[in-house]
Amino acid sequence: MSGGLLGTAVSGLMAFQRSLETTSHNISNVNTDGYSRQRVESATRPAQFTGGTYLGQGVDVKNITRSYDQFLSNQLRSSQSAFSEVEKYQKLATQVDNLMADPATGMSPALKEFFNAVHSASDDPSSIPARQVMLSQTEILNSRFNTMNSRFESLRTEVNKDMSGMIDNINTYAATLANLNSRIAIDMARSTGNQLPNDLLDQRDLLLSKLSELVDVAIIPKDDGMVNVFIGQGQALVLDKNNTPLVLQNNSLDPNKMEIAIKTPTGGTQVITDQMSGGQLTGALKFRNEILDPAQQKLGSVAAGLAMEFNAVHAKGFDLDGNGDPLDQKGALGVLGNDYFKFIGTQIPISASAKNTGNLTVSATFNDTNINPTGASAADLDVSDYLLQFDGTNYSLVRVNDQKKIDLQVQAITSPPDPVQVPATNVRLVPVNPAVKLPGIDLKIDSATLPLAGDEFLIRPTYSAAAKITNNLTDPRQIALATNQATDSAGNVYYVNGPMAGDNRNALSMMSIESKSVMMGNTSTFQDTYGQIVSAIGTLTHSANISAAAQEALLNNTKEASQSLVGVNLDEEAANLIKYQQAYQAAAQVISVANTLFDNLLNAAR
Repeated sequence: MSGGLLGTAVSGLMAFQRSLETTSHNISNVNTDGYSRQRVESATRPAQFTGGTYLGQGVDVKNITRSYDQFLSNQLRSSQSAFSEVEKYQKLATQVDNLMADPATGMSPALKEFFNAVHSASDDPSSIPARQVMLSQTEILNSRFNTMNSRFESLRTEVNKDMSGMIDNINTYAATLANLNSRIAIDMARSTGNQLPNDLLDQRDLLLSKLSELVDVAIIPKDDGMVNVFIGQGQALVLDKNNTPLVLQNNSLDPNKMEIAIKTPTGGTQVITDQMSGGQLTGALKFRNEILDPAQQKLGSVAAGLAMEFNAVHAKGFDLDGNGDPLDQKGALGVLGNDYFKFIGTQIPISASAKNTGNLTVSATFNDTNINPTGASAADLDVSDYLLQFDGTNYSLVRVNDQKKIDLQVQAITSPPDPVQVPATNVRLVPVNPAVKLPGIDLKIDSATLPLAGDEFLIRPTYSAAAKITNNLTDPRQIALATNQATDSAGNVYYVNGPMAGDNRNALSMMSIESKSVMMGNTSTFQDTYGQIVSAIGTLTHSANISAAAQEALLNNTKEASQSLVGVNLDEEAANLIKYQQAYQAAAQVISVANTLFDNLLNAAR
């Protein structure tokens, strides 16, 4: 009797000791990130049949489990990934929105002040101070273009550095997950039944949660306790005890554009940028593709369009000393260099693909019909990048935004000559269809160099245009506000020799550019075009704000649901502590009673 009583009491003592230890462990980790509340699972020992009945034998500790729900864990990671993506996108978008809409940094006030200065100069075309103000406002306008473009480049550098840091963190998490997989598998193999290494599992879940902040992940659990982790569209990041590193590498066409790639078993890399989804990494990529690049290209289109239209009108006028180009044939007759903005002829960024096998040399410049009949006006400018491709026989120009293709043919350069001297071996690429125009650019290739099939070149017409626009004139007397053009009684146009200080007809023509719809296919003014850029970015930013708020609410709801299950409640643990303490003391008292009974039995037998 005393033996059965003692054994039952000892089993209870051991079970309540485990419960006290587990409760203490819960209380100690109440503020530990990722910790899941643990509890002791007990089961009654098999009863012993004796004396015609079944007699209980006490209790066994079967397992120590953690509060865990696979569905809630998956939902939490998914919500975290979605929120992190929109939050990153929203924070970056807000910077561009504030930059472009702020009167202190935006272009609208600078454009307005510039045309106001042109208006003032047209009121008194002989006034040197009015002309100087016009030049000063031009310098301010150009500086605003340059500064804003510089801010875009700084943002791009910041995004690239941020992406590099995120890639490093992803690789660190992946390596640690692979190590945890190995440790968990070893510990599970060591145990019998359903015993699990709870603390290691919590560490792994915490890492998976942190990983999901950076990129959306798919988790496939295995019977041995390991998990396989996939990103993108099935790219394996962690398989059992092994992890595959991600790398950040330059785009084959654009060295400034970073691409995400995953290492392959053969030692190479596979670009997976377009396959990424969720997390801060995708948020940064979406910001770059949807806001940063388009904003910089559209800003460049305003700068390029303004320079093209203003220079075209300015070239038809005469300055205060009577210098001008009456035949409007720059390079043939008249005075060279009478552009108002130093822009026409500026080289457009072109980068050859790193995969090219030929040695073709390509150049592109902004050009308008005032200089070259094959050129275009501001209305023809396009904010998209273009790919110049060679298939082994023919050239084509593909619009990156929608893959629209323009078939090209080689054409010899004819008069009027270009404003910039070019080698005699250069020839133009022009559309096969004469009714089709190039996007405000003039394409040349060096016929002494040869392309090979598959070669391609990235052409970015407006990408850096805002960085290149500068003043061409330094002397206020050089501003061509007059026309020196007159009409006789028969209606014939003739030119007057010498200066016409009081004439302002060319100034009025330049001033009228402000209200003309010369952009976006002759549908918008410069202010309208810039306003549409600001409006589009503002709309995207506002949408991101709404999405971020909605995703944050969903994430908080999921966190609350998860915390209610896995979180440690100190009040509950304190109550458990008292309960287990009393049970432990009661079991100890049973042992004391059993000991007393055993002593009495021994004394009675003497």
